[in-house]
Amino acid sequence: MKNQVFQTGNTFDAQSFTMGHARKVWRRIYEQWPGTGRIKNVSDFVSAGIIRAGMAVVKDDTQGADEQDYKALKWSDITTAAAGSGVDTLGIIGFLQEDVPVINADTFATCTVIKKGEIYGYMLGDTPEQAAAVATALKGMTVKLNGPKVEIV
Repeated sequence: MKNQVFQTGNTFDAQSFTMGHARKVWRRIYEQWPGTGRIKNVSDFVSAGIIRAGMAVVKDDTQGADEQDYKALKWSDITTAAAGSGVDTLGIIGFLQEDVPVINADTFATCTVIKKGEIYGYMLGDTPEQAAAVATALKGMTVKLNGPKVEIV
């Protein structure tokens, strides 16, 4: 591979690359929560290295949290709630617009939370089966006044 040139922009001396298709998360975004939020439970996602776009978000209600402090829910939190007390008890206020990279537990993670839009159902899990289970659970969520109005497509 010596002296091979890749015509993909700056590759920083890479000797190989992969080409793929980025999966779309949102079909349409109509409304987001104002301002930028902070994800406070970053340590829950260190092993994954990312908090994925489309993850459900709840307000952080721990002592000392302010109105822009959020917690991202894991997919398993949603399916567990759906099987038990119900998704409405989670207090979901919206879903992440974009991926949030996580380097370590001290990562300062900012986010934009979508409260009205159309999200692709395949983005709601790490496997097709999990995405289907989460999408089914979320479709049963009751839309409350000033709550999320996100349609799964």
